[in-house]
Amino acid sequence: MTQRQQLLRWGLWFSAVCGLMLTLVATRFIEYMPEVEGVRAGVFLLTGLFSHFSLITLLVYLLFILPMALLLPFTGTLLRHVLVVAATVGTILLIGDTLVYAQYRFHITGFIFDMLWQAGDDVIAVSWFTWLITLSILAASYGAYWWLNRTLWANIEAPIFSRLTVPYLALFFVCLLGSNLIHLVADAEYDQRVTSLVRHVPMFSPATAKKALLNGGWVDEQSIHANRQNMSHKSGSQVNYPHAALHTSVADKPKNVLLIVLDSARFDTFNASVMPALSQFSQGHSVQIFEQHMSGGNSTRTGVFNLFYGLPGTYWDAFSSNKVAPVLMDSFQKHQYELGIFAAAPLTQPAFDRTVFSSVKDLKLRADGDAPWQLDENITDNWLNFVEQRASDTHKPFFGFLFYDGIHGISVPEGGVKPFQPSWNRVDHLSLNEDFDGTEYFNLYKNAVYHVDLQLKRVFAQLKAKQLLESTVVIITSDHGQEFNDNKMNYWGHGSNFTPTQVHVPLVVHWPGKPAHVYQHRTSHSDISVTLLQDIFNAQAQVRDYSQGYHLLDTERNAWTIAGSYVNYAILQKDRHIVTYQSGHYEILDQSARPAKDQDLSPKLAMEVMDALSRFYR
Repeated sequence: MTQRQQLLRWGLWFSAVCGLMLTLVATRFIEYMPEVEGVRAGVFLLTGLFSHFSLITLLVYLLFILPMALLLPFTGTLLRHVLVVAATVGTILLIGDTLVYAQYRFHITGFIFDMLWQAGDDVIAVSWFTWLITLSILAASYGAYWWLNRTLWANIEAPIFSRLTVPYLALFFVCLLGSNLIHLVADAEYDQRVTSLVRHVPMFSPATAKKALLNGGWVDEQSIHANRQNMSHKSGSQVNYPHAALHTSVADKPKNVLLIVLDSARFDTFNASVMPALSQFSQGHSVQIFEQHMSGGNSTRTGVFNLFYGLPGTYWDAFSSNKVAPVLMDSFQKHQYELGIFAAAPLTQPAFDRTVFSSVKDLKLRADGDAPWQLDENITDNWLNFVEQRASDTHKPFFGFLFYDGIHGISVPEGGVKPFQPSWNRVDHLSLNEDFDGTEYFNLYKNAVYHVDLQLKRVFAQLKAKQLLESTVVIITSDHGQEFNDNKMNYWGHGSNFTPTQVHVPLVVHWPGKPAHVYQHRTSHSDISVTLLQDIFNAQAQVRDYSQGYHLLDTERNAWTIAGSYVNYAILQKDRHIVTYQSGHYEILDQSARPAKDQDLSPKLAMEVMDALSRFYR
């Protein structure tokens, strides 16, 4: 066997043993998981932990050790030393993550580490004994991996390593495939015994395909309706939400509430030319406009989650896996509001059926139609029928939720009105680049906004005709914005940064009995649920027991909010935002997504953010 072949075999087995070591360290996360119930959950946990951490170390082998072993013209002594150091650092980081998770219930990132480091004893006090233990663990880990390195290298030509290679790789692939298949089915079947385990393991993201399973007929929609309601699991005990029970009450004639969310509507499309119906509606004598309103995310999942819960989107995984409903929806149901929930986009993707509407029975998961503009028209028809059919039962209040998708889908009927020209007929993503003139693309987008506004016109007209405006709170906003290379950095769409083009959204509130006003203080989606709970339900509880928000009219508030995405989040401040990444590093950027002049992280900000990210975990 040549030295290069020895190095390749050594690299494979060093990676394999490192994967096992990391798996053993990660078993500490089991302490913070809900009780593992059933064979399926147990098999998923065992195969998932092993395959997840083995995958990480095998990727290091494939992407680093293998190329270096093939290309470098030396025996590999330096490479083996580098891998020992890397394994030591990785193990120490995972051990540190278990300690952070034990205290805060979120996993460590470069941003969290920097906040802890810069804040010092103001956040966490480290004694000399703690440093001694830390250094001892570091030395022990390095010594263990150094011994493993030497032992493997000295015996790597032994036949046992050759005989076990295929069985080990077969075991890894079986565990990887098995754990992902178990989770894929469990997610579609609302089996919390499996799905509630995932969030406790860092970087663990097994497969989901509920929408594909539904569309392919592999999962029966009626049966999962039953599973949504019948599933009982104690995993919710991992979430401390709300901190104390909310005592609520309503007036003798409680106001109706209609919440309208326009997916991907930019703030600057709220004007008379693009949205004439909404603009005219906003001139009413009881309408409040909030000019500096920020979404809780640059994506649908976190934007809508933040709107209903008043919490950062970082809680999504915990609340989704535990099927914890927002106290706002609990209040509507407790006080016997009739629910009219109509969404053009599937409520399974993102999984609002497991979060926002997890306590709602007979939830319609999908609208009827093909193109987004058809789906929008369908939910408008359904809403108008809902209001018409309940006209004889006016003593019972209603909560309506309309979620329009035509703007997000940039969808306009073939023969529809298209006032903004010149316009694309369809989106051509391949044409987009930093120097591309996006005028025709933006005009197509505005035409889609205009068509959604036509649906709003129908909704407003019925409310007026039925004389419901004097008894109904109407809230119109968006889950996030949409960018068209506004900052000349080749960003298009949403979910890619946290500049105002992607998180600054319109907020128009028609509230009977409140004077019309245009507010300029900074507000966020977190404030909407707080305002409804206080002013509709007279909630008797400290806001901090159930939300990170404020009443919309409060001007004394934190100078920052948290906005989430699907894989990361940012701390939004007036002139800058601190963006975290899944890789662990972070950036402090200005409002154009370029490096900010102020790169400081204050201890006060560190403590406030740490509290916001961990307060609602046990």
